[in-house]
Amino acid sequence: MFSITLESCEVKENTEAAMNLVEEINDLVGELGTGSYVSLDEAEQRILEGTHSIRRKLLEMSVNQEASGKEAEPVACPKCDTPSRRWRRRGRQITTRCGIIRVHRWVYCCALGHSHKPWDMRQRLKGKYTHRVAEAMCRLSAHLPFREAAEELSRQGIKVSHTTLHKKVREWSKDLKALAAVAPQTLEKNQRWYVSCDGCHTNSPEGWKETKVSCIYRDYPQLGPNSVASVRTESIRYTANRQDAQHCGKDLYALATNSGIYQEAIDTQEIVFIGDGAAWIWNLAAEYFPNAVEIVDYMHAKSHLYDVAKCAFGETETETIAAWIQEVAPILLDGNIPEVVARIRTLEPQNPEDRDTLEREARYFQKHAKRMRYKAFREKGYQIGSGVIESACHHVVGKRCKHASMRWTEPGLNAILEWRCLLKNKTWNRYWYPETKTA
Repeated sequence: MFSITLESCEVKENTEAAMNLVEEINDLVGELGTGSYVSLDEAEQRILEGTHSIRRKLLEMSVNQEASGKEAEPVACPKCDTPSRRWRRRGRQITTRCGIIRVHRWVYCCALGHSHKPWDMRQRLKGKYTHRVAEAMCRLSAHLPFREAAEELSRQGIKVSHTTLHKKVREWSKDLKALAAVAPQTLEKNQRWYVSCDGCHTNSPEGWKETKVSCIYRDYPQLGPNSVASVRTESIRYTANRQDAQHCGKDLYALATNSGIYQEAIDTQEIVFIGDGAAWIWNLAAEYFPNAVEIVDYMHAKSHLYDVAKCAFGETETETIAAWIQEVAPILLDGNIPEVVARIRTLEPQNPEDRDTLEREARYFQKHAKRMRYKAFREKGYQIGSGVIESACHHVVGKRCKHASMRWTEPGLNAILEWRCLLKNKTWNRYWYPETKTA
């Protein structure tokens, strides 16, 4: 059994508050030291409930003591840079991880009538929230739907409605530059850069719209000429938004250059660009990565063979389709695109109107022939699949933004994707706590 007295506390102001705090601590200690049996669960719960109030009061006392200090005058006005003097002390409520506290601090005023609060400016407050509370709000919102995030915050003692949470997370994203927080990487011997883009759909009040996702990453050093590249997963960086291809390209280029692409001589860096057949993807590749090796994802190309077979033989002829695919797919994998095109053009569709469809598929393979040299690509150890970017569409966008009944406005979706990319790029602490110098 122990006791805490007022004399053991170094208190200069708020004596009454200090006495109440000491009494509250002694009551909690006395309650747990009565000698009656208290289970571990009960003791744990009582201490958590009891110390929540104590933590809040202790923080409030400490902060008020510091906030009551006087600045070295004259204090320059942040608006006009003229000298300002102490005017009066004013109180405000602040939501902290210990609860809501009330702080009284000095307001300064200059001769032109501009008022400012130096203490507030030093604390990095986000409105009425502390920096750490704001960080917790954004982090949970990046992981969970806003209602669930608000519930989890409540369990941590932070009371905020899901509508306020949504509003604040979107508001704070305006100052967020997720791509600027990315640290540069360097290529090891025999490594190469990979760049990839894809699109997925998210719901909006006007219906489903495409969200563009991009990533850059490195592979492991290759052991031989016929080895298959594997992704260095810790090197993957993402960007995602629901905007046009031009904006996507600018973000992708910023992500690439911040990560290390083009920071050395171009001749020393090998860049591989992987995507499906979408025209906007290859337009971005040509504009921002003109020296890259371009590869159409093999499985995407193979899916076009299935489209051809279904058009030629009918969707119900599964055995015939499978036999034709088994015959032509190895030709595609060898990169013999002229032969693939020739096989397509020898087919006679059941419906004459489908002839244009077959011809369009043949032209698709002709157009991307240089991007389908799969045998040569594999011999050089290149990846020929876009699994990394397809996975990104799921875990960067889908897991957070495609829950039942979700409908996102463009600004709302882009805001939450900024926070998601900050998390996925492992740059969360670099943004929120840059003084720690950690990723």
